[in-house]
Amino acid sequence: MLASILLLASATSPNEIEQRQSRMTALYEEACLKAFPDDKALEKVVLAKGARELTRDEVKVTLNEDPGRGWELTDGKISALIVLEHPPFHACSVRWPMPEYTDIREYRAIADRYETSKGGFTPMEPYNADINDIHVHAVGEQRILPDGSESLFIFDQHLTDDKRRAAGETGIMFRFVHQFAPKEKP
Repeated sequence: MLASILLLASATSPNEIEQRQSRMTALYEEACLKAFPDDKALEKVVLAKGARELTRDEVKVTLNEDPGRGWELTDGKISALIVLEHPPFHACSVRWPMPEYTDIREYRAIADRYETSKGGFTPMEPYNADINDIHVHAVGEQRILPDGSESLFIFDQHLTDDKRRAAGETGIMFRFVHQFAPKEKP
């Protein structure tokens, strides 16, 4: 799925890029910061937007064997995924393709408002990993809770294979995540 999504990158205007970023940021705020962690409220939001529930096999592409659900929401030429991971890691994410890196000011504004309203968030160490021919990068903030932690992340991933990039797979998959993680056991 990532490869096919990354192919659409070249035919997107700067205005479309900005508008898509704005819509996906608003979707994340509504679904993952306002409705989540209430799973039923999250489901209500995505279904009201006309999202299609993913099959278990489609969810496995993203979550592997972890428990959860997902929805696909068509947004113009692209499909966005809203993924709900069930505990032990309880998370809500919005994932969508972009043809290039983009300004995340809107995301920062909603994340900052949320983090200020809750208090106690501090930056986490950036995450970088290469998984096969995909580079994954993440930054975020976390606050410690009595029973674990709450985190907000931004992930971006792109292909690193030179041949595939030369063939046009140059886009980026963005993912905004709101996660509650259990306390690590000693």
